[in-house]
Amino acid sequence: MTRGINPIYSGKRKDFNWAGFGSGKGTNIRECAKLMKPSLIFSDRPEAELLTLEELAGVPKIVLDGFKACGSWKKAVGKPEVEKEYKKKSFDYNFQILQVFKEFEDTEGISIDLIVLGGYMRLLGSPILNAYKDKIINVHPADLSILSEKHKRLYIGEDAVKDAILAGKNNTRSSVIIVDEKTDHGEILVQGPSLENYRFLHKPMTLEQYSLEHQQAQKEVSDWPALTTALDMIADSRLALGKNKYFFNEWRRVYLDGKPLGYQGYQLLEDEK
Repeated sequence: MTRGINPIYSGKRKDFNWAGFGSGKGTNIRECAKLMKPSLIFSDRPEAELLTLEELAGVPKIVLDGFKACGSWKKAVGKPEVEKEYKKKSFDYNFQILQVFKEFEDTEGISIDLIVLGGYMRLLGSPILNAYKDKIINVHPADLSILSEKHKRLYIGEDAVKDAILAGKNNTRSSVIIVDEKTDHGEILVQGPSLENYRFLHKPMTLEQYSLEHQQAQKEVSDWPALTTALDMIADSRLALGKNKYFFNEWRRVYLDGKPLGYQGYQLLEDEK
């Protein structure tokens, strides 16, 4: 490995262990499991469909009810005292997750080498982020390489697809990133194939309806190929991160097989799906 860069994983593929986090249907985790079975599944929702997926049968599962532990962030927003209490509960909840993970690793005699977020709808706190620094990835349904004049990412958050459509983008693509403490902020590892915006060819529908339909189609076209490619490359010890901020004094370089990639990471084309 080239000096000055840190591989996300540097062992043998047969020794690689990954854990999936999910809150709902778990389709992203399901696609990853088709490539390589996870060692552990975690959910913050006891009723999550993820927990009953056939592809995850036999995989150990941990469930800690996030709503019971923390309450609702949406109901807390705008109320300083309630926000403060929620954040404290969230920190404690994340610390509890970390403790359970460490107990699992000790019992099984393994280390979790990567955490894959697949529709995980609860805030990841510093206990997890620090313990698994640069070993947590997520797929976001937007081209995070598109920046403002001040080098800020334009399409972040829950409404990223709708925002891109409103901005007149002709196509969208998904980005797999390293997860850090900021929203949709970490380095871009892989970007999936683009999906053309066909909104004028569809039957009449509201922007909200179309955005949801487009985002659902994007999962298959872009989310899944990007996420499974990133997982495959990491398991083969092919992806690494630079040690210093390089792009716009904010993001590190990503390396594939020791060679530097551009700010956009590895670009998947349609025929590579």
